[in-house]
Amino acid sequence: MIGRGISPDVHTFSILIDAICKERMVKKAHKLFDLMIESGMEPDTITYSALMEGYCLHSRMDEAENVLHSMMVRGCEPNVISYSILINGYCKAKKWDKAMQNFEDMRSKGLTPDVITYTSLIDGLFKVGRVAAAQELFMEMQAQGLPGDVITYNSIIDGLCKVGRVAAMQELFMEMQAQGRTPDNVTYSVMMQFF
Repeated sequence: MIGRGISPDVHTFSILIDAICKERMVKKAHKLFDLMIESGMEPDTITYSALMEGYCLHSRMDEAENVLHSMMVRGCEPNVISYSILINGYCKAKKWDKAMQNFEDMRSKGLTPDVITYTSLIDGLFKVGRVAAAQELFMEMQAQGLPGDVITYNSIIDGLCKVGRVAAMQELFMEMQAQGRTPDNVTYSVMMQFF
């Protein structure tokens, strides 16, 4: 591309960084990110988010957090997706306090959590055995007018299944269908583990 006299733009860099991160080559992606800045091009929210997600995939949460801070220092405001990526990474790393800290930071900046944000937190709470807190967060999500998607319901059904709450699991399964959410293979696989 460059050999043909075509200069990549921010979108091209973002796509490449995202693809390289998904191939689990975050070090190469960060080099490309640095090259982008050296060439005078300013990364956007999508670029920063792609790099953060790359670090989260490797559970390198300190580096992911550093990308978020670098983003803000350079005047690029993180969005709901940026925060959701970081929150999900912390939940998968079972660093619940850091996930909640970022959740509160996000809300304090006037950003409204979406279904993905809530689902990450709910799943994370179940994984650390905080069933009541997960259920409260699900109710908060619904009170915000955000109906859960199939992934949300699957996370909750899985969490309830793992703690032996059969009646609650069955009730949620019925609610899921009443809300127009069609159970998928994951839903049935999770439920079959219990029976």
